Amino acid sequence: MGKYKNIYMLAPYKLATGGIELCHQLVDHLRNIGENAFIVYIDGGQINHDKNITEEYSKYNIEVTDTIEDDAQNILVLPEIYFEWIFEYKQIRIGCWWMSVDNRYANCNIRDVIKFHKTFRCKCKALYDYFYARPHKYHEKNTDKLLRQEGDRITHFYQSHYAQSHLYQLGFSKVMPLSDYVNALYNTNASPTALKKDIILYNPKKGHLFALQIISKMTGYEFVPLIGLSREQLKQLFSDAKLYIDFGHFPGKDRLHREAALNCCCIITGKNGASRFYEDVPIDSDYKFDATASSLPAIVERIKYVLAHYDKCIHDFDFLRKTIMDEQATFYREVETAFL
Repeated sequence: MGKYKNIYMLAPYKLATGGIELCHQLVDHLRNIGENAFIVYIDGGQINHDKNITEEYSKYNIEVTDTIEDDAQNILVLPEIYFEWIFEYKQIRIGCWWMSVDNRYANCNIRDVIKFHKTFRCKCKALYDYFYARPHKYHEKNTDKLLRQEGDRITHFYQSHYAQSHLYQLGFSKVMPLSDYVNALYNTNASPTALKKDIILYNPKKGHLFALQIISKMTGYEFVPLIGLSREQLKQLFSDAKLYIDFGHFPGKDRLHREAALNCCCIITGKNGASRFYEDVPIDSDYKFDATASSLPAIVERIKYVLAHYDKCIHDFDFLRKTIMDEQATFYREVETAFL
């Protein structure tokens, strides 16, 4: 047995996202190395008593439980959307897993939310949500100050260097890496020599408005939004396209750009959140731009250059692809360091 008698991982019930898959990947590896690790599904703010594994994750070695033993020999691992569960238990050790920095500030004390957001527009939106749109969205008890008061009971795990930097800014010292890895199912084994098309992929759920500004200045070019696609359709687009652009807020080490890069797409990003950190998005500065109107001409020229010189540009992402290929082994080492 490692450091803990039982390891509980909270995860949303019957949903499938990259973060939820990561919860299952943690439990899967812990169980594979002989630890008593369990998924606890949460539905509507309560523990769900259905012990069936969410279908998308049935390939993993998972056991589901609806019971958490409040014992100091156990640990409860919480993604940032569930930090308020700390206050449900008195003895159990806590792992606060900052998969996303920004999502933390959609579920906590409104004063911390206002402090976190840097722009006047974001501060106003948070206040509007608090007083009018979603008055029960924020949790007054769930504050950064109270997390600090829990002291050594909490270990803070960071998925990205962006999160690590934020944790140090908050004054936390018991901080450890616990990253992630891209699902191998998205690897089409594409190579830089494969026949690629002048297709530009983008994520319409993140950075959509800025992407539309780019598209409006590039009439005649083929932009494809990655939405409403099956896994096979997504893999085919990754295989066909030369370029993926992403000017979203990067609340952590996002997955889409890594899945695209793994399939020999060139990558252009903004400089928001984790994308500002080379450790999280290790690509040259020639491929990172501020998402501002003044940057639009340079972004358009870079896109055109990549499409015209794909065979040369793709090798600028060799290090990124190697990093992605090494992620699973890195994650396993981090898990074993944290829990054994």
